Amino acid sequence: MKSTLARRHARDALLVTGILYLGYIGLRQIVPALADYTGLFLLVGFYFLPGWMLRDHPALAAADQVGPDGPIPPWQTKGARWALLLCLLVFPPFVLGFLWFYAEVCQGQTWMIQPVYWLEDFSPWSGRLSRFLDRLCQEHNGEFFPPNWVLPNAWQEYWGLGFFYQLANGIFAVALPEEVFHRGYLLGVFERAWPARFRVFGVPMGWAAILSSAIFAVGHLASVGETSRLATFFPSIVFVWIWRKSGSLWAPTLFHVASNLLMDFLLTSTFQAR
Repeated sequence: MKSTLARRHARDALLVTGILYLGYIGLRQIVPALADYTGLFLLVGFYFLPGWMLRDHPALAAADQVGPDGPIPPWQTKGARWALLLCLLVFPPFVLGFLWFYAEVCQGQTWMIQPVYWLEDFSPWSGRLSRFLDRLCQEHNGEFFPPNWVLPNAWQEYWGLGFFYQLANGIFAVALPEEVFHRGYLLGVFERAWPARFRVFGVPMGWAAILSSAIFAVGHLASVGETSRLATFFPSIVFVWIWRKSGSLWAPTLFHVASNLLMDFLLTSTFQAR
């Protein structure tokens, strides 16, 4: 009986996710003048659908930290500690990998992404990744390190307080709602239907992590139809790991927003008009 309920919840989760993303895409197409505001549709859905879908199962909502009393997960300091630790471990090699990748690609060495080009040819976005990289590389100096490190303009607005605005916006309008929905709700529902079968650095992982991360990545195409957005699958796996390791949705939320801010900084510094 429990297995049947879990499978029904998983089916309902897939259905409501499809409706949410298709509704978002439909609104953008039907009312293009409101394209800048349709993100509120996703924002509300991410925050409130999980608790509503589990309204008859408050214990499950509480376990997934998506309710039952509200959409904001309870603050836990250990979540911040785990996020900081993961930033210290992951960011240094990531920065080096980022710089190496674009130094290679912008000098014409695309061997590492040829499989992606091949797969893209079978999709509606054929050629978009190549054009995206070409646009970026027009502003790359061809060297491993940027000529200088530059803060994004948005961080310097409001008399230097723009960074704090971007941080707050990144937490409450981007990272937290996405984590509540994809890690809190979808992962929790899927894991009850398809329990994890193996462990990664002490954390149970399985098809639920892969499926919820795939939905997270494909969902990024809803706003920007660039196949490069599918790369969000990989950080999503990391978000799953830190959520289950820490036991707090604030851990992936804070690591998520820190990752986004780091990417803004790297992109601004690496691709400067020559």
